[in-house]
Order: sequence, then C-alpha cells, then structure tokens
Amino acid sequence: MMRVRSKRAFALVLALGLTAAACSDDETTTTTAAPTTQGGTETTEATETTEATETTEGTADPLGEPNPADGSMDTFKVGYMWSGVSASVDNTLDLQSAEATVQWINEYGGGVAGGHALELVPCAGSDAATAAACGSTMVESGVTIVLFNVIGDVSTWAPTVLAAGIPVFAFSSADASLFANPGMVFTMSNPTAGLGLYPAKLAVEVGATRSAVVVIDVPAATGPVQAMVPPTFEALSAGPVDVVPISPTAPDHAAAIQVELQNNPDNIHIIGNPAFCSLTIRALRDAGYAGTLSMISNCVDADMRAQLSNGELEGIYVSYTAGEDPANPDYALFAAIIDKYSPVTSPHGTAVGAFVVLEGFHRVMADYAGDFTSADIAAHIAGHGALDMPTITDGTFKCDGTAVAGVAIACTSNFSYSQLDAAGDPTTFFGG
Repeated sequence: MMRVRSKRAFALVLALGLTAAACSDDETTTTTAAPTTQGGTETTEATETTEATETTEGTADPLGEPNPADGSMDTFKVGYMWSGVSASVDNTLDLQSAEATVQWINEYGGGVAGGHALELVPCAGSDAATAAACGSTMVESGVTIVLFNVIGDVSTWAPTVLAAGIPVFAFSSADASLFANPGMVFTMSNPTAGLGLYPAKLAVEVGATRSAVVVIDVPAATGPVQAMVPPTFEALSAGPVDVVPISPTAPDHAAAIQVELQNNPDNIHIIGNPAFCSLTIRALRDAGYAGTLSMISNCVDADMRAQLSNGELEGIYVSYTAGEDPANPDYALFAAIIDKYSPVTSPHGTAVGAFVVLEGFHRVMADYAGDFTSADIAAHIAGHGALDMPTITDGTFKCDGTAVAGVAIACTSNFSYSQLDAAGDPTTFFGG
C-alpha cells in the first residue's frame, strides 16, 4: 500500500534544506478531539465531549484553565488581512477561526506580551482593488504588525504596509513581494511544501512518468508555482511537470483538464480553494483519470466534502502545512476552540491556518517586553529562540531566516501529509 511505503520514500530531503518531522500520540487530547475530527463537526457531538471533560474526574479540559488577559492593560491591536467574500471566493471561515482563536487567547491564554488582550483590526481584500485599499487602511489604523492566514492578492497591499515599516506575520504565502523583505516578513509554514516539494516527492514515490500541477490562476498562486515547481521537480529528479493555471471564475474545469490529459500525466497536484479544487477533481473523475492525485489542505472544507461525498475523495493525498492529526494536542485545542466560540466553522483546511498564525504569534510574543514599535516587534520575532510549532507534532518554528535555505521568510521547514478515506477524512499522518 502507498501509505506504508510513504514512511520510507517521503524521508527524502530536498536540497533546499528541509528536515523531517515525526508523529506522536497524546492520550488525553485524542480522547477529546476524536468526535470532532472523525465524527464530523456536529455541535451535539462536540458538546458531549466537552461535558465529559468537565465532569470526568482527572480529565483535563482541552481548552485549558481560564487565564484571562489583564483588563487594566491597553489592548494590543494587530492588523488581520483576509480574502473576504466575492463571486469566486468565500473565506468567511478564515475570519471566524481567527476571531475564535483570539477569544481563547484572551480568556484562556493570558493574552499576549505579558497580559495584553489581543485585538484584531480586520480588512477584507476580496480583489486587487479592495486589497490595495486595505494596505492604506492598515497603515492609517496605527497597527504595528499585520497578520494573515492565506490571501490571494498580496502584492497589492503588502508593499504599502512594508514601506511604512510595519512587519507581516503570516501563516503561508510565496508572494514575491514578501520574499524580498527578510527580517520584516515571517511565515508560519514551509511555503515550498504544498507548491512543489510535496508533489515532486510523490512523483518520485509512485514512479510517475509525467506530472501536472493545476493551480488557481491568481497572482499569489500562479507566479510562485511557475517559479518553484519546475526547479523543485528537477532537484528531486521527479520527471517532467506541467503547470496548468485555471481561472477562479471558470464555471467548470473540463476543457482545461482534457487538454492536459493529452500529455498523459500520471501524477496530478491541485492548488486552490475548496470550490476550485472540487471542480478540478470532478473534471478529472469525469474524464476517467486513474493516476495519483494530491492537493493542498486548503482545498478541503465541509462543503467540498459534501459535494464529493460519493467516494470521489478516496485515495487523494493531502499536504498539510497546518496539521489536522487528532492525536496532536494543538489540533485538539483548536477543535475545542471552534466548538466553543464558532461551532458553525469546520475545523479543517483554511480555518486551521488562522489558528496556527494566531497561536504562533501568541507564543512568540508571550515574553515580549519591548516598546511596541514595529521595529522592536520585528526584531523580537527574528531573534526569538525555537518554539513548538502549532499542530505539527515534534515540529518547531524559529524566524531567524535559517529554517529553509534560500527562503528567509520561512520560520519552519515542517509539514505533514495524509491520504483521504471515502468520507474525505485523513487517515494516518506522516511528517515531511
């Protein structure tokens, strides 16, 4: 079986300097998280789990003990960019997850920087124009740092923020405007993992003769994919690869997929949002594609799983820059946070990234005692020692520019991967 062989072959180390992460178990958190991740996101199931942890003697609440921020201190305001809602994208769950995590930080996590309550100043960049306006909004709001999870238009607003001396702390992005600003930009994920590294490793593992990477055609995705994928495949001797951009507004992907299938790829990777990935998977299944199929974790949400509930997701490999292993205590915490503060949000895919960037910021700023200027905050993050990486078991992050050779904005080289079952749930997790 592919899962068994993956333990060996996926231990390959890319010349970029990536390391492997292992997996382990946590008995208490597995018990509390299992209903949420394995049984769906129904409020009744999650509530029963929470009640059990409160009434069962000796069982810890996954939320931890209440530890509120100091209400006598000023709030620490940070900008939060997200994609908003448009005709092609609805990332409401991003903001829902971020706001839920902030509530937990302020009620259970002691706030940030010695007790300050964390406050988000959100701005929705649903297209290039609104994203550009958000850049000015961030500067005018007086925030000293801007956070984001994933967003399609980065180059329209980030240069304005960075030119004002405001650092950026993100979950994931491979946008060129961020790469040009080491020491001011920090990402809580390995930006090469889901773009080129994982599909190249998979191509080697399965002995693919030709691969294709289907990518949503927005600047923050297409540009980095076209720049990273061919050299990554070459570095791993993974064979030829095609990059196939498809518009996010395309009503279906059948025509583009039919053209690519004439090249006879036997290993296809998908990069996009859930709606985009669903259209690609459906087009591939309808065309009878029988090769290896993989995608990034941002592809998966509750709607996507519902739309492809007839087994179309079975066997698909997923790369996770934010882990979703129910045995991981951070993921169990995240599931409990969503259950308590935003039960309408599915604790998968994009929503996990929002938790990772907020919790990563919470951890790195826990011992901050500076003057709350942008320059001092950036220096603190860049100079901080290694910390546990949220949701990646045994992973760490350190934002000094050394995590991934040649990618100075990356704070970690870690990621994980799994394979979906017929219901679209991940099975065994491995470190990459």
